[in-house]
Amino acid sequence: MTTLPTPADLQPLGTLFTRTVPARYQDLNGHVNVRGHYDLHMDAAEESWEHQVGLDQAFLDRTGQSSFSLTHHVQFHREILVGHEVTAHLRILDRGPKTVHAVTILANRTTGEIASTLEFVEAYVDLTTRRTTAFAPEIAERIDALLEQHASLPWSLPPSHRLGTSRPTA
Repeated sequence: MTTLPTPADLQPLGTLFTRTVPARYQDLNGHVNVRGHYDLHMDAAEESWEHQVGLDQAFLDRTGQSSFSLTHHVQFHREILVGHEVTAHLRILDRGPKTVHAVTILANRTTGEIASTLEFVEAYVDLTTRRTTAFAPEIAERIDALLEQHASLPWSLPPSHRLGTSRPTA
């Protein structure tokens, strides 16, 4: 069984954003609903892709390349309540020639717990053909640098199930 990291363990990943959870995410159970978790994770993924990986509008305009989501899997570990402060983080898990496997992590700073994780696989695509293609060298280098940094962390997250890249393992 994998033990969840603490919010302090996430520090080497950097923080994509810090937010106070708004009332619009509360459901009838009095906590943040699935849509709220997912919205926060999608904001984290977009922030990381644009600012850490370099897949922003300027890159897309220049190259005609971007990424498409292949799969997402959310795991809910602890609830979040409206008014709680959360932070978002990205950890790269693996990279293939055309795909990347990563996870966004929502940490509830109010309670000091990991609230949820979104494990996902993205495919790199040429938007003119709408087909996967090998990562542009500058994007591959950024992802690989993050992967190297993240692989050295002494903790892991519970895997969702058999998500991953198509790259064979050694």
